[in-house]
Amino acid sequence: MRVKRTVPLEDEEYVGGVTSGRMLRAGGIAGYSVYVTTRRLIGAKNRKALWKGIAGSAFGGVAGMYVGSKLSREANAQMINELEQKKDFEVTKENVSSVEMKKPTFVHRGHMVISTTTGEPVKILLADGGDYKRLLELMQSFRPEILTVV
Repeated sequence: MRVKRTVPLEDEEYVGGVTSGRMLRAGGIAGYSVYVTTRRLIGAKNRKALWKGIAGSAFGGVAGMYVGSKLSREANAQMINELEQKKDFEVTKENVSSVEMKKPTFVHRGHMVISTTTGEPVKILLADGGDYKRLLELMQSFRPEILTVV
C-alpha cells in the first residue's frame, strides 16, 4: 500500500490532521498522526506526541489538530512534501471503500478502520474522545458518503 513519491499529486491540498500521544496504529506504539488532503489519507508514527502525552498526562495528555485553512501554494507543497517523508501509510481517495469510526468510552478504546479497495484495512486505535471528534470532522470533510459511525 506504500508508494514512494517525491512530489505532491497535482492539485492536492492539505486539509488538516490530528496528532496524539493517545492514538496508535493497531499493533504499534502510541503516538500517531492522521492527515487528510484533498486526494488522500496519510498516517504517520509520531513519537514526539507520545512523549508529550506522557509528560502532559497530568494535564490530560496532548493532542493537536492542524487545519490547512487555505495555505499558500508554497506552504501547501511544503506540507505535503513533509508528509511524504514521514508517512506510515497512504490511501488515495478513490481507493478508500469505507471508514468506520467508533467513539472511545471510559472503559474501551475506540477506533477508526480505513477499508480499501485493494489490500488490508488500516486500524487506528483511539483512547481520547477529543481525538475521535477531530478525526470524525476530518473524515466528514474527506468523503462523508463512506463514513460509518458505530
